[in-house]
Amino acid sequence: MESVKNRIQEIDPEIRYIETNLNSLLLTVPNIPHPSVPIGQTPADNKEIFRWGDMLKTDYPLKPHWELIEKLGIVDFDRGAKVSGAGFPFYVGKGATLERALINLFLDQATERGYKEIMPPIAINEDSARGTGQIPDKEDLMYIVERDKLYLIPTAEVPVTNFHRDEQINEKDLPIRYVAYTPCFRREAGSYGKRCTGSQSSSSI
Repeated sequence: MESVKNRIQEIDPEIRYIETNLNSLLLTVPNIPHPSVPIGQTPADNKEIFRWGDMLKTDYPLKPHWELIEKLGIVDFDRGAKVSGAGFPFYVGKGATLERALINLFLDQATERGYKEIMPPIAINEDSARGTGQIPDKEDLMYIVERDKLYLIPTAEVPVTNFHRDEQINEKDLPIRYVAYTPCFRREAGSYGKRCTGSQSSSSI
């Protein structure tokens, strides 16, 4: 037994090293797309599954949203950039009212359909960031609170998805549906999400 004890002490560090490296490698393996997903290089290669509703038809030319918000003065990007930086606008007057109304509309409609509303934290720990795939490959896109080793969430889905992390759920209790609204923080260099300051999330387990 003494020999077995000594052998365990010898191999424990090796096992921890192997497990750490194995887990790091496994985290770099991407999700495998469904066979029905087409392979393509541009959005034009995507396959349309279905459409809902009719396209709006008007007898006057439609203006893009950036022209409308400038004309109405409901969003102030310049002062937002002055106070915080690019991608953090001020919603002003009816712009702020509209933003609040849309959030309430989204949450009310979801709860009416059976989702349970939760208000999650906007900062998460490393285990939660790893649990939804933000790390190890998306650290550069996240705002990090170095002192407390916390990450500001890029979307409400991250804390909502981690709500039941490391728990076992009985099949009879499924499905579980949650809805949440949070601010979101993403250091995106491209156009997608550049103006994003809020996140709506509906999740089902």
